[in-house]
Amino acid sequence: MKRREALESTVHFLQSENERLTERYTESLHKFAAQIELRTNYRSLKEDFKRVTDELSQKEIEYKNAVEWLKQDHMTKIADLESQIRGFQMQKVANEAAASQLHQDLAVHKNHIDMLTRRLEQVCSEVESRYCYEIQGLKDLLLIEQEEKNELNKKFPDLEKELFMSQSKLAELQRDSTSNQHMETLKQKIMKLRKENEVLKRKLADSKES
Repeated sequence: MKRREALESTVHFLQSENERLTERYTESLHKFAAQIELRTNYRSLKEDFKRVTDELSQKEIEYKNAVEWLKQDHMTKIADLESQIRGFQMQKVANEAAASQLHQDLAVHKNHIDMLTRRLEQVCSEVESRYCYEIQGLKDLLLIEQEEKNELNKKFPDLEKELFMSQSKLAELQRDSTSNQHMETLKQKIMKLRKENEVLKRKLADSKES
């Protein structure tokens, strides 16, 4: 019985030890598997890290190149803009000078136009006054001539009558005169009457034409 109990105790101890060793072995296997997995993951992570580092280095190089290119491009554009600004400033100065000159020319032309306008108004006023004076003079002259014409028209029958009487007297004198002196006097009177007659005829003709 003692041996049996000893053997059972030994079996129980061995089973316990076997279970403990099995557990430790299983734990060791799990740790080894975990280490292998960790190493695998470490290598993968190391490769990924190296790849990411290489990509980051490449990105940094590309970024530096891009920044350098952008810097050069911006410097070129800034230089172009500064050149354009200087050109615009020079053009602005030229335009301001041209505008000032144009304003001065405009003021001169305006003064000249004002002077010409005043001169034209003065000339128009003088011409209008002169024409009014001349027209009034012509009206007065026409009125005088009309009055003279009316006077001549009134005197014309009397003149014709006087002429007829003068011719009758002349005829009587020609018939009755016997003296040369008397004849000469009559001739002079006749010539005088003829001249007066011619003058009256001309005045009458002029009056009719007017």
